Amino acid sequence: MRGFRILKQRFSSLIRRRSVESDLERELSLHIEQLAKENVSRGMSEPEAHLQARRDFGPIALVEEACRDARRVTWVEDFRRDVLYALRQLGKSPGFTLTAVFSLALGIGANTAIFSLADAILLRSLPIQEPQELVEITQPGGGSISYPLYKYIRDHNSVFSGALVLSAGRYTAGLRMGSSELGDIRFSPVSGDYFGVLGVTPAAGRALTDRDMAAANTAVISYRLWQERFHGDPGVIGAAVVAGAKPYTIVGVAPTGFTGVMAGQPIDLWLPITWFDRHYLENPVAFIFRVIARRKPGITEEATQAEVRLLARQWSMDLKFGEPAGVEVSSASGGLNKVRREFGRSLWALMGVVMLLLLCAAVNVANLLMVRASKRRREIAIRLSIGAGRGRLIRQLLTESFVLAALGGALGLLLAPAAAQSLVRFLSAQMGTMNLSFSIDPRMLAFTAAMSCAVALCFGLVPALAATRTGRWALFRDGFSSPLDAPRTTRTGTLLVIAQVAISCVLLSVAVLFARSLNHLVQLDAGFERENVLILSAGMADGGPKGPGAARLYGRVLESLANVPGVRSSALSSEPLFGGGRWTEAVTAPGFNPAPGQNREAVMLVVSPNFFRTMGTRLLAGRDFDSRDDIQGEKVAIVNEAMARYFLGGGNPTGRSFELTGIPGPLTVVGMVEDVRYQSLREPAPPMIYLSYLQGPIEGANFAVRTAVDPEKMADGLWNEAKRQVPLLRYRGMTTQARLVDGSIARDRMLAQLSGAFGLAGAVLVSLGLFGLTVYEVSRRTPELGVRIAVGAQPSDVVRLVVGRAILLVACGVGLGMAAATVVMRIAEGLVYGVRATDSASLLLPALMLLAVGAAAAYWPAQRAASIDPVAALRDQ
Repeated sequence: MRGFRILKQRFSSLIRRRSVESDLERELSLHIEQLAKENVSRGMSEPEAHLQARRDFGPIALVEEACRDARRVTWVEDFRRDVLYALRQLGKSPGFTLTAVFSLALGIGANTAIFSLADAILLRSLPIQEPQELVEITQPGGGSISYPLYKYIRDHNSVFSGALVLSAGRYTAGLRMGSSELGDIRFSPVSGDYFGVLGVTPAAGRALTDRDMAAANTAVISYRLWQERFHGDPGVIGAAVVAGAKPYTIVGVAPTGFTGVMAGQPIDLWLPITWFDRHYLENPVAFIFRVIARRKPGITEEATQAEVRLLARQWSMDLKFGEPAGVEVSSASGGLNKVRREFGRSLWALMGVVMLLLLCAAVNVANLLMVRASKRRREIAIRLSIGAGRGRLIRQLLTESFVLAALGGALGLLLAPAAAQSLVRFLSAQMGTMNLSFSIDPRMLAFTAAMSCAVALCFGLVPALAATRTGRWALFRDGFSSPLDAPRTTRTGTLLVIAQVAISCVLLSVAVLFARSLNHLVQLDAGFERENVLILSAGMADGGPKGPGAARLYGRVLESLANVPGVRSSALSSEPLFGGGRWTEAVTAPGFNPAPGQNREAVMLVVSPNFFRTMGTRLLAGRDFDSRDDIQGEKVAIVNEAMARYFLGGGNPTGRSFELTGIPGPLTVVGMVEDVRYQSLREPAPPMIYLSYLQGPIEGANFAVRTAVDPEKMADGLWNEAKRQVPLLRYRGMTTQARLVDGSIARDRMLAQLSGAFGLAGAVLVSLGLFGLTVYEVSRRTPELGVRIAVGAQPSDVVRLVVGRAILLVACGVGLGMAAATVVMRIAEGLVYGVRATDSASLLLPALMLLAVGAAAAYWPAQRAASIDPVAALRDQ
């Protein structure tokens, strides 16, 4: 209780400061009055008694300070006074304050933006029970797996308490309830144990179960959809809705905060996995599913990995595959790893870049503080002379640094959410629409506060130590600087500028490396012409024809689209190039005898006649598909150069035959086309086999329409024409081929553009720092420069002297920066394409840029130095 009373009194002394001070004065007066009464009782007169009482009591001010110190809260009052003093001092120098605050806001805001994005994608766990027990099972490199392989692992393992499967992507459909249109929603087909394995309890109703898989007519909606479209009505449980063209009964509502297992890609509706056709659920090489499993307690990652690989090998042997299926297990505590795998290294690389930018900003502010401290030399000398300790002055100067960092951090924190949201467009270009929230939360606040404190110490400590070395003799000298202190200040500022140039050199070198890598990718020949090609994705509505019947209707659409004004040619394919889908089949060909473990699969693509002309892909041998290649005709195929070279021994493959595992009967090659990149510009063209859409299996159509004008302006008209010809068509989406290709290099574009922006920001900071140091040096050396001019130096000589020194500093910094950049670029080598990390251009361009920046920053102060009046400069010396 005594300790509590003490704490209460200390807290009261803070919030009732005036009242406590009045009480203290009254208490001290009572003590003095008591002493005076005792003196009077000894025979002293009243005035003598009071005078003696004050002598005996001692200095009242010191006693008051001792009493305040006894409360142990004086540091709060001192801090408050230091902050107010710092604000007054900063307010007297608005130019310096704004420059420093915006420099820090740039660095801290960029760091906070990248951190918030990395936190949302890489660091956060799913809002479920025990997320650390979740693992994802994929092909090596993160590829999807087939449904039969999932079932085999689920039924034969001893390390998982449960496993779920879901679609590799999310789908969009219109939602309708009765006659009310509820808009488009995003849905994902999942297995019956989806919610059970995740440990997610519905907010209302029940979850999907294995019983729902057979009928495939039930659904669970998200909490957000329940609130926004159904206004939280409990009666929605059991209600009938139509998603796309198929009716479903809502059986449950997911809990609040749960939007699926992929960060940034929320799901509105979960449907049974049997939404997929049997062809996909029974095909062992239909790699279109993602699998998440929950480890049993006590099972290690090594044991899990070993057992899953063994099961995949056994499954491959049972199906008599030529090589065992490769699988790997990775943590899924944050959900599916696709976004993390694609952008994880890039985000960490950007985090390193913005850390360098922040360090460059901190060094720039430290240099500005050094110059400012030299101007406050007399103030600091006076404070030292009247008894202030060096530690107290350092604390005051550090408080100013912390105030600057707090202002910069607050501004950066306000800008960070908008900056992070703009970064999402790079992810959306490659991963599809990403929905990530970047509201200011405790994690973001904690990160920003930690960065601000670290930066305040980084740029504030050295100037504070240097400033408090000022001797008391400074009181007795006039002029801007002293003979003892100025060289030391200049030397420290010089080292700071060299460090800043070195950091900026690293930033610019990395930016040039990423920019050249992106340029290589953009200029790369993909094997087709990407511009002015619209991709319309469609399928048959429920109840529509399948197989050959659907193919004939798609053919009718193609003929109609070809006659639309502005259309140059049209074709269709089962998957668009760079669309993300991948269907492979094992190839058996005469003379091809693969060794164990050797690849024997080729990528399959079902296309229509005129596809290669529409896409701008050259036919190198043989013929294109035509009306002869239908269900009654001979089974034929067109192959690319890589397939002919790898499986058929090279040369002209026309007339040769081969077989595929999943398609009965031999296929005869009727043509060969040039290689095309299929999923990424970074990956070489895979062996590809093209089948006629009138012969091959086709579940949906991706109409490729080459137009004479901007294809997006014709999208609505083309879709209306397609729908008019075949009312049973169901719209699945629209994009352009150029956008799909650009999406595959979204990561490279993000690295190039952002690192370029940060590199230029670093160069601007270098110019500011060098400009400030040069102005200070010119001011300090005014008498010397006046003497030079007086004895005959020409203005051009003075300009060369000042600019030459600045270029020398930049050259020293560039030398250090190039050495550091070589190391950094080697680390980033895995993120670039077609460029060596030690490429000389990536080092020389930043060096030349910084030398030019240094010369430009020093030129104006040099011009001022050249115009010095020697008489005025020497008048006070």
